[in-house]
Amino acid sequence: MKARAAQVVVVLAALAAPPARGDAASAALLPHVGATLDVIELGTGRRFVRPLLEKVVVRGDRTDSVRIIEEGERKPISLRLRGIAKVVANREVIYAAEVKGAAARLSGQLARDRRARDLAASHARMEARRVTPWRELSAAEHAAEVRRLEAFVELVRRDFPALELHETHEFLFVTDIPEAEIEPYVASLDSMHDLLCDLYGIPRGEPVWKGKCLVIAFRQERDFHAFEERFMRAAIPGGVHGLCHQAADGRVVMACHRGRDLSSFAHMLVHETSHGFNHRWMSPERLPNWLNEGLAEWVGTQVVPTSRQVPAKEAQARAFMQATGSLGPGFLTAPNIQPIQYGIASQLVKFLVARDRKRFATFVRGIKEGMTAEDSLEAAFHGSLNELVAAFGETIGVPTLKP
Repeated sequence: MKARAAQVVVVLAALAAPPARGDAASAALLPHVGATLDVIELGTGRRFVRPLLEKVVVRGDRTDSVRIIEEGERKPISLRLRGIAKVVANREVIYAAEVKGAAARLSGQLARDRRARDLAASHARMEARRVTPWRELSAAEHAAEVRRLEAFVELVRRDFPALELHETHEFLFVTDIPEAEIEPYVASLDSMHDLLCDLYGIPRGEPVWKGKCLVIAFRQERDFHAFEERFMRAAIPGGVHGLCHQAADGRVVMACHRGRDLSSFAHMLVHETSHGFNHRWMSPERLPNWLNEGLAEWVGTQVVPTSRQVPAKEAQARAFMQATGSLGPGFLTAPNIQPIQYGIASQLVKFLVARDRKRFATFVRGIKEGMTAEDSLEAAFHGSLNELVAAFGETIGVPTLKP
C-alpha cells in the first residue's frame, strides 16, 4: 500500500541519518521515527490518533519538536515538545510531561480528570451489580496476545497457504483477496472502530481489543466453511457470509467470505466486527440480541452507505409493523431475533440515536454495567419502554405500536 511505502522511505532515511544527540525525550521518541504511533495528546487535551512520526527535531542537546503526518493526510505538521502531554506507542506511554502554560494544562487536565472519574464511577456501579469489567492490559500483554493471534494465523495458513497477513493499528486482516483490492475494506474496519469510539465516548487511540481484532476473509465460500469446521468447530448453514467469534477471555476472531456483492461484503465486515467491539467494551455483559443486531446494522449503514441491504430490510420491517401493530414475538427478549426483525432493530436503534446520541450511549453503558435493558433504557431516556416504542411507532406511521 502507498502509505506503507511512504513509511518505509521514512524509516530508511532515519536509519541512514547519523544518530542525534539529545535528552530523554529524544531517546524515547527517536526509535519510533518512521512508525505509526498510537496517539499524541497535547496539554490542551487535543489528540492526534495514529499519526506517522516523521522526525524528531533536536536543537543542541534538547528535543525541540516532532514532525508528524496525521492519518489520512500527506503534509507533515510540527508539534512543539513543550505542548505535548503524552505519547503512546504500541500501547505503552513512551513520553509524558507536565505541560507548561496554565490555560493549556487546565483544559487538558480537566478532560483527563473527568475520564478518570467516569471510569471509577462505572467500575463502582459494576462492582455493586457484581459485574467484572475487562481487565486493563499492559503493553506487554497486548503484544503477547498479538503474537498468539499471529501464531494462530500461521497454523491456519498451513491449510490455506494463499492467505496473506495485513496488519493495521487495530486489526490483523488475513485474506486471499488480492492486495490491490483490500484497501477499502480495511478502511471500513478502521472507520467502524472510530465511529463506535466516538459514539461511546472512548478517546480515539485507547485500546479496546485484546491485542487486536483478527479478521480472516476468504474469497470462496467453501474455504470459509472449511475454516469454521476445522479451526472454530462450527458448522455454518448456507447463506451465512460471516461470523464473529467472541471468546470468554476477550479474544475476537471474525471469519467470512467475500461473495459477489462488494458493497454487501464491506457492510458485513463492519456488521460482524462491531459485535466484537461491543463484546470488548467495558465488560463481558451481553447486549440483548435486538440491540446487538440493530447496532451492527446501523453502524454498517453509517460506514458503508452504498450497501442497499439495510434499507431493503427496513422497508419490509415497516410493512410488517404496520400490518401487525407490534415489534413481533419475542423482539425484546429472544436470544435471536427473526430475520424480519433485523429491519425493526436497525430502525429502532436509528430512532434512539437520533433522539439523543449521548443518552443512547448511556443506555448501552448501563447494560454493560449490569442493568437490564429495560431499566437502562428507561433511566437513560426518562421514559417507559411503552412510551418509547409508541414514539418510535409515530415515526413509521404506527402510533399504536406495541412491544
